[in-house]
Amino acid sequence: MNTNFFFMIEKSISQSRLSTYKNHSSCTNDKEIIINYVLNAKISENFYFLLQNLEVSLRNAIYDSFKLHYPTSDFFFLHETDSRNRYKSKKEKHSRECWKMICAAKHNILNRTTINEGKIIAELNFGFWTTILLSTDIKYSNMWRKIFNEVFPNYKVVHSIHSDKANIGKVLDDIRQFRNRIFHYEPIFNQTNLNQIHSDIIEILGWINKDLQALTISFDEFNLIKNKEEHIKKELDKKFT
Repeated sequence: MNTNFFFMIEKSISQSRLSTYKNHSSCTNDKEIIINYVLNAKISENFYFLLQNLEVSLRNAIYDSFKLHYPTSDFFFLHETDSRNRYKSKKEKHSRECWKMICAAKHNILNRTTINEGKIIAELNFGFWTTILLSTDIKYSNMWRKIFNEVFPNYKVVHSIHSDKANIGKVLDDIRQFRNRIFHYEPIFNQTNLNQIHSDIIEILGWINKDLQALTISFDEFNLIKNKEEHIKKELDKKFT
């Protein structure tokens, strides 16, 4: 075994980071640690395209639908004079979180340039778009009754818009947490719910836009992960001999 190869990789990646790939599986040697490390990167790479399409399409669908029903209003009443006091006093945590994210977005923009609605929309992260689905605040509830069918035109309501949008919000929040692990380079290769996360993303994309779903599926290589794992093993065999 070429121990020097592992040592040089560990030197750059760090022992603490590589140790997570050992602790998260039943590794018995250095080669298996590197296999898990590379496999994790390949799985994350595949999910990047799916997550990008989901986040951007969800954001645009919500914004476009809002403007269709509220053509003369600022997005989510961003410039309401009573917003600060209203949301500071609110007990409904999701509305409060939305308000915090809006304030942070405005602050970040003002540090760079002048502010407008489009810049605020672009600045808001995936957490904002999932949180407004979970909110029970009357303002958001009224909004969703109007825009739900435009945001998810291919979704058939099962119980009620209020109930179903909350369920979709919970699934999206799980996806958001998964997304954050990927974007922070954390191990996801051994998560037991990878298949479910993958299936949920594809399904929600279909509710938003069937053509985008089809495009995503065309370039999705999730089902080829096992082949990638075998390729990684063969390539690393050369390095460790």
